Amino acid sequence: MTIKKIILKIILTKNRIRFFIILLILFVLFWLIVNSLNFSVKDRPMEFGVTFSHKYASQTLGLDWPEVYWAIITELGVKKLRLVAHWDEIEAGDNEYNFNDLDWMIDEAGKIGIEVILAVGRRTPRWPECHDPLWIKDLTKQDQDLALLNMLERSIKHFKKYDNITAWQVENEPFLKIFGKCPKPDIELIKKEIKLVKSLDTRPILITDSGELSNWQTAASLADIFGTTMYKTVWNKFFGVWRYPLPPVFYYLKAKRINKQYDLRKIIVSELQAEPWFPVDQDITYVSLYDQFNSFSLKDFENNLEYVKAAGFGESYLWGVEWWYWLAKVKDRPEFWRQAITIWQKE
Repeated sequence: MTIKKIILKIILTKNRIRFFIILLILFVLFWLIVNSLNFSVKDRPMEFGVTFSHKYASQTLGLDWPEVYWAIITELGVKKLRLVAHWDEIEAGDNEYNFNDLDWMIDEAGKIGIEVILAVGRRTPRWPECHDPLWIKDLTKQDQDLALLNMLERSIKHFKKYDNITAWQVENEPFLKIFGKCPKPDIELIKKEIKLVKSLDTRPILITDSGELSNWQTAASLADIFGTTMYKTVWNKFFGVWRYPLPPVFYYLKAKRINKQYDLRKIIVSELQAEPWFPVDQDITYVSLYDQFNSFSLKDFENNLEYVKAAGFGESYLWGVEWWYWLAKVKDRPEFWRQAITIWQKE
């Protein structure tokens, strides 16, 4: 190789390096600008609520769920709740209904002016997502679908007497295929469920979807109110712990797009992460506090509260209230509970 060719190669190599460095600098600057965008509405304060599953509180965390619930509506001072009608809890036997627990919760919330979203259906919040009663196990799909519609009709007819129920959530992330022990999504069945609920009551229908793993189109097309999840730190079997590098504008633009496409009353965050995420078969009560706080710290909690505001949403339901209470009462670590109290003191 001649000296001329060597010099030319060095120059070209240096140019490539310079080009790469310039691209990297531009990307970093772009990323910093994008992450700094804030779409919060100054004259519209964020309304926070919580999702509460009495089944999860008692069966997974071993808590006295009425005690937890009472602390939520009195000590925390929440104004909005998303409650869950798990199928196996309200109809443990075929046509044997027990609405007593939810009746008490909704009634007590109504006495102090708390608004309630009631999640009903086969797929409802908390693992395994589909809370099937044992008696449907050996039924054909057709009979399972019929049983689901019967349960839905009975539930809406029963609970519609409560004025403080502001919306019905039909199923939970019903089009999310990769998470939960559930049958494959059946859009025609979901349409039947929504049509049934609308025929029984005029309150709006909330349909939810994954914030990170879905484009929201199908769910939003069926909804009066659309709800997105918002998780920053997750776990999956391929990568282990994964922190989403998504800026607030990611959610803001998705919300703007579907709001233009569909006649939605509003878009909310139905689940804002406020607890750690571990493998679904791992009981959190056996995980060390070090690992729990390493996965989701108090700083993560505070950051997520600011993050959802920056994304431009006006209503958000925090996910993890049962865990905060468990930490405070069982582990004598009340930091999250105390931080949560300040949320509603500011409202």
